[in-house]
Amino acid sequence: MLSFALKTLASDRGKFFTGVAGVVFALVLMNIQGGLYLGLMSKASLLVDHCDADLWVGQKRVDNVDLARDIPEIWMNRIRALPDIDRVEAYIVGKGTATLKGGRLEDVWIVGSHPRSMLGTAWGFISGSPESLKRPDAVSFDEVDLKKLENPRVGEWLEVNGHRARLVAQTKGITGFITMPYLFTTLETARRLSDMRPGFCSFFLVRAVPGCDKERLAAQVRRRLPNAAVFTPPEFARISQDYWMERTGIGISFGASTCLGLLVGLMMVGQSLYALALDHLAEFATLKAMGADDSQVCRVILIQSLTMAGIGALVGVLIVLAVGKLWYSPLAPLEIRPSLLLGSTLVIAVIGLAASLLPYLRIRRIDPAVVLQG
Repeated sequence: MLSFALKTLASDRGKFFTGVAGVVFALVLMNIQGGLYLGLMSKASLLVDHCDADLWVGQKRVDNVDLARDIPEIWMNRIRALPDIDRVEAYIVGKGTATLKGGRLEDVWIVGSHPRSMLGTAWGFISGSPESLKRPDAVSFDEVDLKKLENPRVGEWLEVNGHRARLVAQTKGITGFITMPYLFTTLETARRLSDMRPGFCSFFLVRAVPGCDKERLAAQVRRRLPNAAVFTPPEFARISQDYWMERTGIGISFGASTCLGLLVGLMMVGQSLYALALDHLAEFATLKAMGADDSQVCRVILIQSLTMAGIGALVGVLIVLAVGKLWYSPLAPLEIRPSLLLGSTLVIAVIGLAASLLPYLRIRRIDPAVVLQG
């Protein structure tokens, strides 16, 4: 049966390659769409994912790391008394409007860290360092925002909310979900640039003592601060991602386009198998006349279908890996994860099995007597 199945496929390379093309199209689309979705969602939790805090403490109704609300810094005293706390630091994520040298206005995020540790500050420096941000009025900017900020250079000055700030460092690859430029600096400079009230901040970043149970510590902090929200980094990252997914409908958009790609791939594979079966009805009738039962006929079709799926999946994975290697865009990052590749390959196998149903239903109705008729 294996030999018959493969020879039948090889006898009509046009239909075979059409089916393989359908598999490749479906797999590549699934991974590109899925990779873009994962990349965009990672931008929604960018600050959380690149911060070494063990716990994030914010205002009770906070549901996004970028859209923070003020909390009084005096609350930190209640947390510091807990035995498993190593340190607690204020953190500011504020909003500002930058006045550029050409007179144009640009909205920016202002992110301030405690100068002692610079916990939660910028990364990926190509010019300057976290130490550079400790200078008076110093801020960083990212190369992806050069056009938005009218191509500034390190050392130039910028006006934010009517206050002067100096660009002392440049980073690479830091851009959030809504692509507003991030300006990283120290706590007090961020407070001044964002016009935040004295004695207030956006979050507390908590570092626990080594070996501490983070979930238990989070529960203790919640009891100490009933009016605050306390998250572990994975929890806060998920909440920030869910916020944008629900508000923008991005999940529905990517899901619909992926399902459309799978449907097209299924139809191409199914049509190829069905046309191939119609071209070889006499051979299948001969098999049945020789005593082959429905399970053996089904095995032939499954071998053909899985052969198409296997070759198409292999080609598709190679294309996806090549695209993932060559693709670089901080504005639309592509995250090709092994779990995504594995999951899409399994889906392709299911598509192959589903596509084999139509030709099987046609072939099982063949009367072996047609062989004797001519």
